[in-house]
Amino acid sequence: MNLFDDENKIIEHFQRIQDKEVFFPSLDDEIESLYRSIHETAEWTNWTYSAGKDDPPPDYYNDVISVMMDVMRVDDHAFLSKKGKVINPTNAGESKLRKELDESGILELFPNCKEVFINAKTLLPTEEDHNYTFYKENFARVVREHAKKIELYKQNHPGYKTVFFVMDESSAYFRIYDKSIKIEEGKGVKGAPHLFFFDKSFVDVMQDAQIDYLIWYAPFKLLRTKDGIFTMPQAVIYNIHEIDFEDIEYDQSEMRSSEV
Repeated sequence: MNLFDDENKIIEHFQRIQDKEVFFPSLDDEIESLYRSIHETAEWTNWTYSAGKDDPPPDYYNDVISVMMDVMRVDDHAFLSKKGKVINPTNAGESKLRKELDESGILELFPNCKEVFINAKTLLPTEEDHNYTFYKENFARVVREHAKKIELYKQNHPGYKTVFFVMDESSAYFRIYDKSIKIEEGKGVKGAPHLFFFDKSFVDVMQDAQIDYLIWYAPFKLLRTKDGIFTMPQAVIYNIHEIDFEDIEYDQSEMRSSEV
């Protein structure tokens, strides 16, 4: 969503989630302090915004706890063209609709409206619109691009620890048990939820990035089941140096989006 072009909007939305919706693969005083410094609005005042046009990177830093943070967006729509250009039909559609909305003058009738969510439909078949391969590759591409700048971040804030904050706009995924079954809207299918936070393909990228912490904010991962809505963690916070869980390797041919 183009609303999340603004890093501060991302943080505002993150601050609305409840503690019980956050998963810590490992938890100690240091990582809890980091979480509180961002999630609690009173403590957030210790962070300095540094993402302006002429500001030195990264996006935020906190002199109280000696931590710096870069914010990035990933989704399951973007892909690289044959010419190596990032293509994202959904974001392009949202930008077009937002422009039309601004030009219509409708928003002037609602002066107190601070946020507008636009859900653009590409009309592409599901697998062409968003899929696990796009998701995995987009996550890796975005994180690695930001990781290239870490040395510059360290020059600007020597001795500070590094946080990557990933705003994940992808849908929930699941591992299908029978690949021969065609998934149709309104019909159930047997499968297991994609535990994205344990997925080896993503965990490997985190560990290779040479960061200290990763905050993975993924608010749109909902799975509809016969028993109701199955909600994944809204956010997962890692101490990269303390990752010792057993990760999961997924076969991408078995992965399907919950959004048909």
